[in-house]
Amino acid sequence: MSLGIVVRKEDAVARSRAAKLKAEVRISQDWALPWSHTLFIADGTCVPWDLLPAGFNFIQRWDAAAPLWRVGVLASMLGTPEDRKRTESITHDLRLLVYTPELLFVRNSEAGMALITTWRAECAHGDEMLAFLRALYIVKPAFCVLPRSWLANIEQRRISDTIAMRHIHPHESLTMVEIAPGRFVRCRESEKEKVREYYKRQMSRSHRGR
Repeated sequence: MSLGIVVRKEDAVARSRAAKLKAEVRISQDWALPWSHTLFIADGTCVPWDLLPAGFNFIQRWDAAAPLWRVGVLASMLGTPEDRKRTESITHDLRLLVYTPELLFVRNSEAGMALITTWRAECAHGDEMLAFLRALYIVKPAFCVLPRSWLANIEQRRISDTIAMRHIHPHESLTMVEIAPGRFVRCRESEKEKVREYYKRQMSRSHRGR
């Protein structure tokens, strides 16, 4: 397995941190996948360096991983009317959470490459996050949703984790649940079936509303 980080400009911190991960760093503006496991970092991103080993580990199983965007922001709130219309023609619903590719892990698999190619082509039509959402629906890769807290600084993540853990039994672990082909969310082990049923109902309502 080869690991690498693509940054858009010289970044001494990225080089130092990557060395500890035994990962290479490339300064590039393109979207090639030069390694088996690649992380793309957008300029200005608050990188959770301590979590990157977990991110690279996720894409040993999944084709890609990226954080959830702001809580409460739906696809219906982004882009131009034309952009939203194009998105709805593919997703059939705009009441969808969106993901931010500013911190994007991609495995060099057929689906991983197709996701990147499709996303970049869709970006020509407008908002990058809506384009990413469309690409996910078109390609249907095995996609791992990372918590929004991955884009917070370490102190903010500690606060978020502490709040979240108040609602989790101390001996109960989190797990990944597949809610649709290639789509996963985290939940408590004991709530897997409830989560599956919830998303099943949501999708059923979406289909009835078409």
